[in-house]
Amino acid sequence: MTVGLDLDGKQMRAWEQVPVPVYHPTPSQTRLATQLTEEEQIRIAQRIGLIQHLPKGVYDPGRDGSEKKIRECVICMMDFVYGDPIRFLPCMHIYHLDCIDDWLMRSFTCPSCMEPVDAALLSSYETN
Repeated sequence: MTVGLDLDGKQMRAWEQVPVPVYHPTPSQTRLATQLTEEEQIRIAQRIGLIQHLPKGVYDPGRDGSEKKIRECVICMMDFVYGDPIRFLPCMHIYHLDCIDDWLMRSFTCPSCMEPVDAALLSSYETN
C-alpha cells in the first residue's frame, strides 16, 4: 500500500491523497500543475484572475417563460434549472459557471459566437 504525506505532514493512504490539478497551457496541451513552467504558471494565474472578474449570477427564467430566453448551456447541453450558478460573458452569452470556467481555461473565446473574451475584458480595464 502506498503512503504519502498531506500538507500538514500527516500520513495519508494512496486513495486519500489530493489530486494534482490539471491545466491547459494551450488548447492542445494538458499538464499537471507540477509540470508547468514559471511562464505558464504566470499566464494561467492571469487567466484565472480575468475569469474571476467576469460577472456571475443565478439562473432565473422569469415569469414570462419567453421563447427568446436561453434555456440550455451549449457547453454541457443541459437545460438551465432555476438557481443554477451562471457566468455572463461580455458578448452577453451565459453558461453554467463550472462549464464556462473550464472552457475559458482552455480557450478565451465565447463558445457560441467565438468573440475573444480577453479583448473585451482588457478594454474595459483601460476605460476605467
